Amino acid sequence: MKQLVLTERQLQELIETYDMHMDGIEHFLNIDTGEIVMINSFDGDDEDESLSEAIEEGFNEIYFQISHRESHEGYMDMEDFADTVSNEKLRKKLFNVLIGGKKIFRRFKDALAADGPELDRYYKFVESKNKERVLDWLESINVDLKVFVEKDNSADRTVNRTKIRMPDS
Repeated sequence: MKQLVLTERQLQELIETYDMHMDGIEHFLNIDTGEIVMINSFDGDDEDESLSEAIEEGFNEIYFQISHRESHEGYMDMEDFADTVSNEKLRKKLFNVLIGGKKIFRRFKDALAADGPELDRYYKFVESKNKERVLDWLESINVDLKVFVEKDNSADRTVNRTKIRMPDS
């Protein structure tokens, strides 16, 4: 198993990259450096060409394509979150949105927008789910992740599948 050491900021960037999808843009994780690189298939230049060659040479050894959150995962996240809403009126409203129609994701967020704390909780909920998926993905490519804190150049912290040890604050 290959060990990957990331800062908290790099892990956050990886999670955000997983949550982002744009046609024609591919993201790759260099497991030697922790760097995330992007290839734009629409506006390729010499730098993209050189990077593409490096990725091709090290594909699934050094460079791994970062998948993105699928819409069915996003839908499941909305269902799972709606189950946690204690306000019965809001919960019913959210489940009514999930029944169907156009722009379900937008309408779900719009329904939550009336309750700022619930909307914030939803974004944290989704981020947590995405983090789980990223950790699962890293495990599936045989990468052991260690995350360290950049605060005052100290305090290592390890991210495990089961537990995150946090430094005392």
